[in-house]
This record gives sequence, structure tokens and C-alpha cells, in this order.
Amino acid sequence: MSQFDKYTTTEYVDGLRIFLGLRKDGFLKSHGFLEENAAPKKGRLPRHKNEPVDALNRLVNAKAARSEAPNGSSLGERIRIGKDYLSLTDVGLSRKMGVSRELVRRWGENLNRPGDLQGLAAELEVPMEWLLHGGELALPANSHVGVRVGAEAKALREQLFALTLTKLEEISDHADIEFIQAHLEWTVINNPEMATVARRAGGRWQAYGTTLVFVPWVPIEPHGLTRRYWSNEVEGIIESEMVEKASIYGAWHALRQRCEAMGLSPDEYPTKISLYKRAEKEKQRIESFGVDLRMI
Repeated sequence: MSQFDKYTTTEYVDGLRIFLGLRKDGFLKSHGFLEENAAPKKGRLPRHKNEPVDALNRLVNAKAARSEAPNGSSLGERIRIGKDYLSLTDVGLSRKMGVSRELVRRWGENLNRPGDLQGLAAELEVPMEWLLHGGELALPANSHVGVRVGAEAKALREQLFALTLTKLEEISDHADIEFIQAHLEWTVINNPEMATVARRAGGRWQAYGTTLVFVPWVPIEPHGLTRRYWSNEVEGIIESEMVEKASIYGAWHALRQRCEAMGLSPDEYPTKISLYKRAEKEKQRIESFGVDLRMI
């Protein structure tokens, strides 16, 4: 996962646009999202067609591949790529480095060489080795540089899942869950093939209970509209019962009993149907963005 992941296609497309350095004015028409003479839509967010989104995905992935070039990229290009992955402008980076905007621009165009390369690597959150020489081997598994998007990202996640299953087969059937989790974490960092795939996919597959879940390096925050329909107390009951019970009906039955015992009316806690819908939305969110183990 990366800075591109958003809950709406509109936000996602805008993230791709910013990363590619494309101007907002006329962007939708010039990239096939709007017909030539169509008036901009008002009100609800537009439903973007798949073809122009896929075209942007390919451009982003091509730029991601450039970040891995061992000899084909220059220091200036790597500075620009590192800056773009953090959505940093020349002004933003100049403030962090305590230099002028013009000097940052000249760095990116290879007209000047930064004096404090160590400080620059720290601000761009990249390894010094990568900043100096490039190449995918200099990028660790949890780096945000080179992450893929779209269909390529999905294929990488599937490839990483297969590699993870292979590693699980090497573990004794008697190993406890803590050992399995630690082994998978160690392997994805230290196995070169898995590290590369994990970085490009934006995360790793991790044992959680008796299943594998995808854990993004940069977790996406839960959408504000999917939470807090009810009071904090009821929300806490919902969360605990949906974790403890094996079925949605069982969770709802326990929820209703607890809420009735508190003297709450039926309109102060969710119906069985709304709980089913909530669980389905959560399932879709996990499939799209993975889970943040820090919140579990």
C-alpha cells in the first residue's frame, strides 16, 4: 500500500496525477476522463471509466520501474522520484533542507550536487546507497519507493501470497503462532526475492490467527463514514462481539441482549441487516487495503 490508496476513485486518480506531475487544469479531458465537449459534472463525484485509470496506472508503474534502474537513472532523477513518492514539492523539500527552492530545482536537473546527501536521504526517507547509486537491491522490503498500482499491484500481492505459503510449508506443524509470525516477518525482510515483491506490492502477508492477512507497510486509515454510527459504548460492543462470535447472527444476538440490558431502544443499536452490511463493507475494505495489525 502507498500514498496512492484512497477510498474513492476520484481521490485515487488525483493521487496518480500529482505523482506524475500533471497539471490539474484540463487534466480530466486531456486524459480521457471527460468527452471533449462535455461540461464538468457537479454534485456527486464522477464515475471514472476504467480505461483512463488503467493508462495512468501504467504511467505510474513505469516511473516506479525507473526508481529501480541500477545505472540508467541519475542522482537528479532519483531525487525527483523520492520527492514525488512523498508528495513533496520543491518548496517543501527546500524548507526541510534549509535551502532555496531554486537550489532544489537545480538538484533535480543535475545542475548542482547536494552538499548534505545524508540529510537529503533522511528527508526523502530513502537509503543513502539508493540515493547515490540507485538499483532495487538498495531498497528494503518496506520502502515506499517503487510501489506498484492497479493490476500489477494485485498480481504482485498474489505472487507474494504464493511465496508466503511456500515458506509456511517449511515451518513445523507444532510451531506456535508467535514463531510463525516472527518467521514470516524475518523472511520477507531477509529473502531478496520476497523483499522485492513485498516492496512492489506495498506490504506483506502475515499470519493472524489461523489465516493470512495482507499487512500494508503504509496502512490506510479507516474511512470516517464507516465508523461511529452509534455511541462509543455501542461501537465497543459491536467490535468485541464481531471478533468473539463465529457468525454475524451470533454477534447481533449478543449485541441486542447487551444493549437491551443497558436499557437502550432498538434505534440505538444496529439491526441484523445493517450489521451484515457493515461486515460485508469491512470485508471489502480488507480485501482492497489489507489490515493494520497495530489496531488489532
